[in-house]
Parts: sequence; C-alpha cells; structure tokens
Amino acid sequence: MTETFQLEPHAMVIGALGGSGTRAVAEAFERLGYVHGPALNRSRDCLDFTYLFVRTDWMASPLPSINHRLGILRGVAETGHHPEAAPLDRLTDVVTERNSAAEGRAFLVKEPNSHMFADEILAAWPDAAFLFVHRHPLDMAFSSNTNQLKRWGEALGISAERSGSLPAAQLDVWIHARQAQTARERRLGGRTASLDYERFIEAPVATLRRACQALGMKITNARLEEACRNVTIPDSRGRWREQDLSCFREDQLAYCRDDGWL
Repeated sequence: MTETFQLEPHAMVIGALGGSGTRAVAEAFERLGYVHGPALNRSRDCLDFTYLFVRTDWMASPLPSINHRLGILRGVAETGHHPEAAPLDRLTDVVTERNSAAEGRAFLVKEPNSHMFADEILAAWPDAAFLFVHRHPLDMAFSSNTNQLKRWGEALGISAERSGSLPAAQLDVWIHARQAQTARERRLGGRTASLDYERFIEAPVATLRRACQALGMKITNARLEEACRNVTIPDSRGRWREQDLSCFREDQLAYCRDDGWL
C-alpha cells in the first residue's frame, strides 16, 4: 500500500499572493501523493475554485453562500463533477490539464486567492489544512502580477492612490495577507502553516519538512527529497534590489525590517 491513501490532512489548500511560487510548492505536495485537479490552467491553478470564488459572474445573483460553494468545490474535487457546477468548457478555454478526481484519496486545491477564504475553508472542512506561501515582500511589490490588488483592493481599503504608489499598494496587500495568516496560525495552529518561498528554493527539503511538521504530517526524508527534486531558483528573485525603494512609506519598510526581510 502506498502512502497516498494515508495522507493527513485529507485536503490541502494552498494560497498566496499571485506569483509567490505556489506552483512549485503544489507540485511538491502532488509528488507526496495529493491528487491535484481536476481542471487546471497553465499556472496549474484549480479552476473550479477560481470560477466559484473569484470569477463568479457566470453564477446567478445573489451568489450562493461560501459554505454552499465549498460544498460544490468539494464535490468536484472528489468526484470530478457536481450538478450545480457548470462544466468548465462552457466558461473558459484556459483549461490546459485535466486530472482524475480524488475518489477517496487526499486532494489538493492550489489557487492563490484561496487565502482570502482560508478561515471559511478550515471551518467548513474539518479534515483540511491551509498552507500560506509567502515570497519576499519587495519582490512581490514590484511584481507585474497585480490581479489580487485589482480584485480585493477595494474590499481591503487598499489602492495605489491611498498607498502612495502601485508598488506600495502591492506591499500593503502583502502585509495584510501576512498579518492575517499570522493571526490564523495563532488561532488554528496545527491546521494552518506558512512556507517561506525564499527558504524553499534554497533548502527545499528542510523547508518542506518544517511545513509538513507544522501540519502534523510525518513524511520520510526519501519522499521529501523526491517531492522537491524539480525545485529551481527563479530569475525574478531579488528584483527589488535593482529598484528605487523611495516609492514605499517608512512604516512599510519598518515592517519589512522587523519581519526580517531587510
């Protein structure tokens, strides 16, 4: 019998700001035995989550409750379909990969925006864990991926105008997400953890081991080494060092210093 059927937690949800390296982390968990699917895009995001929680314009208004949508998502992940979820072929042409449904096996939902719903996910799915991946805040601030700022900024009270610049607004989103996850770990230790992407690309096995241990997972070194065998260092690492940091407020830079990034 393989370890696939013994994985706990049974559901693993991975979120972050866009561009934080969730694809590499999710692929490591997939190698550990989690079923990753069933419909993925080029970034290997779970498109069922995307269309239930992010791109909801295809759904009738008012939107079903978050718990109701989580029930639909779970049905799709476990069986490949749900009577209340329209086939993705009708919604998008960005499906690049289709995998088999979990069918009783431990499953993985990787979608960066999931961090916005992590509390609700953990409350609705008692057998789930949430892993928050975070990358260097200033690398994220200068990222061209501003989708989450555009999507959630208004709800968070964050904009380029309020923050002082677009990079500063990106950094405010990063700080908000990081603080929310820190509070979540204080409340729900053992069911949620963070993974430092900077450390992951430098020491993938040790970093993945720490994350797994924080979630109560016991994984052999051999499996961890196999899970991390394709981890590489991206070219975008350290791009903030070539930028003018005067676009940030002093309170933001102070936070980054206190958090150990500067």
